[in-house]
Amino acid sequence: MWKLIAIAACILSLSVLLVPAPRAADTRPDGPINLTCNTADNEDDPHLSSDGCTLLYSCDAKGKIDIMVSRRKTDRHIWPKGHLFGDEDGDYIRTKVDDRSTFLTPDLRYPQFLFYATKKDEEVNNFDIYVAVKQTPKAAFTAPTPVNTVDTKADELHPWLTADGKRLYFSRKTKDGWRVLVSSRATATGAAGFKEPVLIEDLPAGFHHPTLTPNGKTMYLQGPVEKDRWGLFVTTGSGTKWARPEPLTINSSDAPTGDLSPSLSRDGSRLYFASDRPGGKGKLDLWVIQTSKLQTAKGK
Repeated sequence: MWKLIAIAACILSLSVLLVPAPRAADTRPDGPINLTCNTADNEDDPHLSSDGCTLLYSCDAKGKIDIMVSRRKTDRHIWPKGHLFGDEDGDYIRTKVDDRSTFLTPDLRYPQFLFYATKKDEEVNNFDIYVAVKQTPKAAFTAPTPVNTVDTKADELHPWLTADGKRLYFSRKTKDGWRVLVSSRATATGAAGFKEPVLIEDLPAGFHHPTLTPNGKTMYLQGPVEKDRWGLFVTTGSGTKWARPEPLTINSSDAPTGDLSPSLSRDGSRLYFASDRPGGKGKLDLWVIQTSKLQTAKGK
């Protein structure tokens, strides 16, 4: 009798071990996943927090571009409907004009910094990069200040801070088109200390919206493709030296605007982006795919 009970217990234990561990809600299919927080309006500029449970993005549902936030309990959960960022985080980030393109420094490290782009007030026509500070977990973000060494009268968007905190990549709209620049600093944290930015000449005009892997040696970005549309690209390098970008094979030929606004999860395992490809809820939607499933035509 006791032998039968022991055998049954072993079988039960083995069956538990053989049950596959639950996977993150956004890592299941082979192709891109359409996020559940999407609506019939334009969703763009996705950015995932370091714990994988907060998604910042932009939306034009209110007649202007606003920063939105969707929060889930764990990365096993789907993304619930988003709401205006500021409803529970303080009102300083929201303005009467367009606000977008966020980058949030790691969670549970305070002070925490939020870099983003805004026109600041109704008299300013160009986007500049600003930074706000959250001093404690329960505090709201403070009134933002401009990153003066980076901002000009041209549009600056898409800030991305490297994992070591010492390089700020961003996009600037020049007379030749959108370009990628990088500003360095000696310190690893804080809101200031950035030097005059340097143009990354290896990346042709049109390639912009950089997002980098944790080691800083692989960059995904958006660039021009056929029929005056956007596509997703990848390049390798570091600092100001980068190889010519290669298009990703996931780019959709059926998307009227294309695939754009790439943004990596903090561990580099997932690539979030925006697209008006078929299968979405309308206009630009947010999508995600595991980076292990990304390929270039050259890499096939």
